[in-house]
Amino acid sequence: MTDRPHALSRSSKDDERRPSCGLPGGFSLLELIVAMAVLAIMAVMMLSVTSSAQRLAKQTTSRVEQFREARRAFERINQTLSQATLNPYWDYVDLNGKPRTTNTSFIPANYFRLSELRYLQTNASALAAPRGGTMAGGSAFFQAPLGKSDTVSGLNSLLNTVGFFIERGSDSSLRPPTVTAAAKTRFRLFELLEPTENLTIYGLTSGNSTYGGTNWFTTPLANATNSHRLADNIVALVFQAQYTAANSTPTNSFNYTSTPQGVGLTQAVEENNLPPNVRVTMIAVDETSARRIADQNIALTDATNDTLLATLEQQLSDNRLNFRRFESTVSIGPAKWSSK
Repeated sequence: MTDRPHALSRSSKDDERRPSCGLPGGFSLLELIVAMAVLAIMAVMMLSVTSSAQRLAKQTTSRVEQFREARRAFERINQTLSQATLNPYWDYVDLNGKPRTTNTSFIPANYFRLSELRYLQTNASALAAPRGGTMAGGSAFFQAPLGKSDTVSGLNSLLNTVGFFIERGSDSSLRPPTVTAAAKTRFRLFELLEPTENLTIYGLTSGNSTYGGTNWFTTPLANATNSHRLADNIVALVFQAQYTAANSTPTNSFNYTSTPQGVGLTQAVEENNLPPNVRVTMIAVDETSARRIADQNIALTDATNDTLLATLEQQLSDNRLNFRRFESTVSIGPAKWSSK
């Protein structure tokens, strides 16, 4: 009997320590609203970040694609320029530097380097634009064995007159007739490629190796079908011939011609000679910048030398225009440089 109350007391303490069997407390309505608001803000922020990343990726891809076209065009210039040829030979000339002719009174007085082919670097602004626009920057014209023919196939070493130049103008003549959108005015890089069967040079220089005219390239240039677009939005193209002058001085020339002078017994070192190296510089802008140039009628510097190139780059930077500079030095394989 004395142990029973003690047992009841222990049972009462166990009940006090036993956990409640009721349901746990839940979130209040206010807490749910706050949590949903936080989640909504995080979702908006994530969406904004994702949208910005996608837009940036799209813009970057677009710019890469545009400059990729410029890169391909630049590589085309380098590859073609490296194949320039004059096929020079040596023959006697008279006291006036004129080569032998059918004239029986010809008296040889010296031995000169001769060629019926030509190489010329010049400011494009002096030339007539084939599509009615405005020429800009530098240009180069020469002969190379590119195999271009409209009637003959399989002869990849056929000779062509080729050249590179920039023309600023409308694209109306470049688009199909079915395109009705407004024409775009842009700077465009073109390649002149005269088919072999229409080659002009030999008709002018054959039997007249001292011919000093320019019809050998201006005549095919005037026919717009002889030139095709390589890239849009090319705002500068500069060629710089690098060679050793007759006095053994390293020379850099933005205007260079192999045209014979035909004066006296001293032959100019450039006469009937290809420059052994040519530095090629090209500046391209992206489409957004090109659109701004056209819409705001921004007058860009006509870059034809290093000083004007620096001015143009500063001008592009000041106007916050996105551009890229391409530059390389091309070695002309067939060049047989000699000052003798």
